[in-house]
Amino acid sequence: MRYVNQNQDKYKIVSVIKPNECPFCKSIEIIKWGWRFNHTTKKQRWRCKFCSETFVVDDGFFKIKHKREVVTNCLSLFMNGMSLRKAVEHFNQFSDYRVSHMSILRWIWKYGNMLKDYQTKFNLQLSGKYHADEIFIKCKKKENYFWDIVDKDTKVLVSTHYSERRDSQSAKMLFLKVKNKPLRLVTDSCTAYLKAYRKVWGAKNRKIDKQTYIRVEGYEENKVIERVHNTIRQRIKVMRDFKASYSADLILSLFSVYYNFIRIHQGIKMTPIEKAGVNLSLGQNKWLGLIYHASRKN
Repeated sequence: MRYVNQNQDKYKIVSVIKPNECPFCKSIEIIKWGWRFNHTTKKQRWRCKFCSETFVVDDGFFKIKHKREVVTNCLSLFMNGMSLRKAVEHFNQFSDYRVSHMSILRWIWKYGNMLKDYQTKFNLQLSGKYHADEIFIKCKKKENYFWDIVDKDTKVLVSTHYSERRDSQSAKMLFLKVKNKPLRLVTDSCTAYLKAYRKVWGAKNRKIDKQTYIRVEGYEENKVIERVHNTIRQRIKVMRDFKASYSADLILSLFSVYYNFIRIHQGIKMTPIEKAGVNLSLGQNKWLGLIYHASRKN
């Protein structure tokens, strides 16, 4: 994939993403066929030599009328701790452009779905030493839970799961999203983790499990994952509660993407995904570069 950002006439963004095949007939005989213009972007048009159809590649901003800088700026403001209305107030105050809080929420839903499983495409160089825990999330005045696993050395959020119950089935769903069995897993004394571990990774000999699965008590013994939860609390403290569980799931999923790909971790002085051996060269506007990369279907 290749994309170019440059000042050319009034078009600040020139989108050039080469497709692997024709979306109509799946032919690989594709040539450039002029440009498509709208009020914000100049996009490359392609033509299939086999079926003669012309098309443009969806670069992640399909049917979005606002400028890409506006969308990514609002996502950045929200993920850095502002509420929806505070982000709108800040943006409208320092820009001639106007957005609404519902527009930002719809962008969060869109890119939450788009980027939710994006990091699973990479072969990450992880230490295999995992810490797992859950955090209380208030949704519709009820207790819901956000479960997560973090790699000790790279600080990557390896797996996340949102549920309305704090039980072994939810912990099992968290573990099933992990590609490989951990070399060591540290959790608190919640019995849900013990039951889920035995179902997913348990050995016939329980002595082997004791070597890889460690249950601890207190903040210091599990402070790696607790530090992540402090960052999550910093984000959600401006929200009184979530209005719907699906919205909470998408927002927290997008936060995990922000944590892994966008945010510079103070402990390792880089993003966790870079520490895990993946360098995407996202550029100055990391949200824009990440959406470009994730929009590539093949």
